[in-house]
Amino acid sequence: DVRLEDPTGPERSGRMPVTFRWGLQRPDLVRYNRVEGLSVGARAQARPNTRMGPLSLTMTVRMASAEHEPDARLDVTKEGLERRITWSAFHELAAVTEGGGHLRLGNSAMAALFGRDDGDYYRRSGLSAEWSPPSFVHRSFVVRGYAEHHGPMETATDFAVRRVGDDSWVFRDNLMASEGWELGGLVGITPWWGSDPRSIQGGVGMILQGAGGTWEYARTRLEGRVVFPLASDVRLTFEVAGGASWGDPPPQRLWLMGGATTLRGYGPRVLEGPNFGRSRGELARHFAFGALYVFSDVAWAGDRDRMRLDDALHSAGAGLSLADGLIRMDAAWGLSNPKNFRLEAYLDGIL
Repeated sequence: DVRLEDPTGPERSGRMPVTFRWGLQRPDLVRYNRVEGLSVGARAQARPNTRMGPLSLTMTVRMASAEHEPDARLDVTKEGLERRITWSAFHELAAVTEGGGHLRLGNSAMAALFGRDDGDYYRRSGLSAEWSPPSFVHRSFVVRGYAEHHGPMETATDFAVRRVGDDSWVFRDNLMASEGWELGGLVGITPWWGSDPRSIQGGVGMILQGAGGTWEYARTRLEGRVVFPLASDVRLTFEVAGGASWGDPPPQRLWLMGGATTLRGYGPRVLEGPNFGRSRGELARHFAFGALYVFSDVAWAGDRDRMRLDDALHSAGAGLSLADGLIRMDAAWGLSNPKNFRLEAYLDGIL
């Protein structure tokens, strides 16, 4: 890190502390995917004292090998003991499935090494304001308002280490996002109960989102997770989730099923639609080094009027977890047509 600070302290010198990082100094500043290629970023952070109190100003800029224009994001954050408020301006790449980890280390490594990029992407430019709990407590809720312009991104690279010399191989096509303006808001609630692994733990997550502009739509997602301790080192986990949409959501606001976070054993976007339902169960035996487990997933996505249980896809498999779940490897078999086998790797604890 490069820290531009006066040794006498900011209060005495009148200077504002500034921190600068770039490249591998932060793991989230280097990434690889099929629409950007290799993307390298730099981030400067300043903490001035203002009439509003202490603020955090964070500027992130990126350049990508397959893109001709830089990404940029400015976040202005005011954080206290009870709340955290962030105002943002951005022109950046975004993942269709938020929270799927597709712009993080794990997916980047799989894309660069093996040619497996599970994310789908679009470009967004605009402004947002977000209210959430302070960063030192559990993020139990978030309220966000935004005005964004969306644009499509195309697959722009065909390099992966494992595919070197294979001229016939290419990355899969990216989801083709619709172009237009979206003015909307989002409310998310994610409480969690229990911290003792010897007792039952559980949590729920709910998202309500609505927008107008080029498209008018509303959508919601509800999910629940429960962990049961069966013995001192054995735990059973159930997870159920469902989502629905109304109006005219664009392709980048559909629900996508397939891949590590939603339906193991199948490739990304094997199912997509304005509505979805999914569940998974996992039985784990914990050891000093980590855990061994078996699991099963089921998912469906499509139009409510055409919903049939026969259209759901099922999978089963076994896996290994290390470093408290930060590293996971799953061997998953798809049990419905198209039947398939996939080996999933998680390098940054996205589940």
